[in-house]
Amino acid sequence: MPALPLQPLMIALTLAAGGVAMALALWASARRQPEPLRTAQLLWARGLAALPLGWVLLELSLAAGTPALSVPAKMLFMAAFMEFLRAMRTLEGEHVARFWLWMPVGAVGMLSLGFLASYPTDPMRTGLLSLLCAIAAASTAQSAWHHLRSGGSTQGGVLCLAFVLVATVLAGRAGLLFLPDSASARTWAETPLAQGLLLGICVLGPAVATVSFVLVGADRLLDRLERIASRDSLTGAASRHAFFETAGARLEDARRRGQPLAVIVLDVDRFKGVNDTFGHAGGDLALQGIADALRDGLREQDLLGRLGGEEFAALLPDADLALASQVAERLRRAVASLDLKFEGRPIPLRICAGVASLEPGDDGLHALLVRADRGLYDAKRGGRDRVGVVI
Repeated sequence: MPALPLQPLMIALTLAAGGVAMALALWASARRQPEPLRTAQLLWARGLAALPLGWVLLELSLAAGTPALSVPAKMLFMAAFMEFLRAMRTLEGEHVARFWLWMPVGAVGMLSLGFLASYPTDPMRTGLLSLLCAIAAASTAQSAWHHLRSGGSTQGGVLCLAFVLVATVLAGRAGLLFLPDSASARTWAETPLAQGLLLGICVLGPAVATVSFVLVGADRLLDRLERIASRDSLTGAASRHAFFETAGARLEDARRRGQPLAVIVLDVDRFKGVNDTFGHAGGDLALQGIADALRDGLREQDLLGRLGGEEFAALLPDADLALASQVAERLRRAVASLDLKFEGRPIPLRICAGVASLEPGDDGLHALLVRADRGLYDAKRGGRDRVGVVI
């Protein structure tokens, strides 16, 4: 029947239309996303469009008896899988240069032209293409697995499985096409049915994985927003909201376990003078240097937060009043010994600290901070650059 040869082409055109529609939707969504999610989605959209378009060109080359069309078709296949790989690597924060896209695509084009000129009926050129695409698909699966192992959403596992399936099918077909001509498995691999199954899995696999890719990107965006909300952008200390939320939870945990806990409230002495003398740029540099010194003087399990302006607080789990007082004194000395300069001029910095420890009658973090603030004010009134301890 004359309509039969057109059936694979119609299937390819239908999938191409679907792939282009998904690519356009992803492209439109990417324009509103921050980096690196924007670039990752654009790369994935290109792959979604290129893969079915390559299938269309391949079917056209068969239907029209024009083998030359198979060369750009194979290049589109290779480009699509490289774009999927670049998208995942970009989402993981890596930069993949365009060179690594064009090198395998150019290699596929040159090899296809060479085989077309020398061995026009030898399907080994398709085997080489399948092998190269399988490597790119396996690398994409590896990136998705890394996302899953690093604490990402389970959608990374779905994405990984989809590309493992695609890589397995491509590698399997490449292996069949490298068998001797007399092998029945190779003969089957060259049939239209086998080719249709291969192309169907290669096109539909990434299309189905697109939903997981979008969700993985959303997971990355959510992580970024949480980091922004929980960290002070200038000093890297916990934000006020994050400090109170985390410190409150740790306080309740310490109370439940009957463990000691202490808090240190710290304030920069005469910081307004620093801003007046060095400007806000100098003040920002001072706050960054102070935060670094405080972090270096705290233990790994301690929590440092910026409460606002030039005021910081540190929560010390498993620390009684005596230990917290020693830590506060160490922090005071660390800040006093800072050698910060702005435009060649030294910035003199001193801090006061107030220390308080958890008592049985404390009804929450607020009561602890009130006592620590009292110690801070005592230190201020006592001449600054000192530690006040509330017993």
